[in-house]
Amino acid sequence: MIANLKKSQQRAVQYWFMDGLAELSGGFICLFLAITFFIQHRLPVTPISYLAFFLIPFIIAFGIRWVIQRAKEHSTYLRTGKVTPKGGWENRGAMVIAISFTVLLLGLMFFLILQSPKPVDWMPGIGGLIFAFIFAWTGYQTALTRLYFLSLFCLVIGILLAIVGLGGFIGASLLCILTSLILFVSGSVTRWTYLHQNPLLPEENDEH
Repeated sequence: MIANLKKSQQRAVQYWFMDGLAELSGGFICLFLAITFFIQHRLPVTPISYLAFFLIPFIIAFGIRWVIQRAKEHSTYLRTGKVTPKGGWENRGAMVIAISFTVLLLGLMFFLILQSPKPVDWMPGIGGLIFAFIFAWTGYQTALTRLYFLSLFCLVIGILLAIVGLGGFIGASLLCILTSLILFVSGSVTRWTYLHQNPLLPEENDEH
């Protein structure tokens, strides 16, 4: 019974990714991150600029999530119904691990930012590690193979950018742009497949 319950919870989490909107939203978030990194590279170093550097991406992420939720209500739920996955706060062990690891890496990145320019050259590598962890952890939670490929892609690209000398905010911006591109491709393919496999019935369209 426990095994069946876990499978049901896993399918509920997978449902969030079945229409491609989750990956498309991730692509937009990465694109905004790339713009933020590029602007940060052009701005003078001030406490306010660093504060904005950390706050703006979170605000944008919540805004995009709200838009995606509205899109699901007007598209996905009309086709295949609404399935609510187990909330993150209900799965406290997973939440603690994810938050702890991400905060640790963000803290390391912030420490490197305050150091000389040379250590900051590893920012793309650290960013790639953060993306890799997020995708791998999500892949583990959902059992979706494509998320593991995204994880490996981000890790390799981040390390390569650091090795070839494209570090700092420019390297981090390039990492985010490349990550957004592959997310847009993956999300678009998944979205196209979902829409063609689950057409909106005429009566459902009339009711909407």
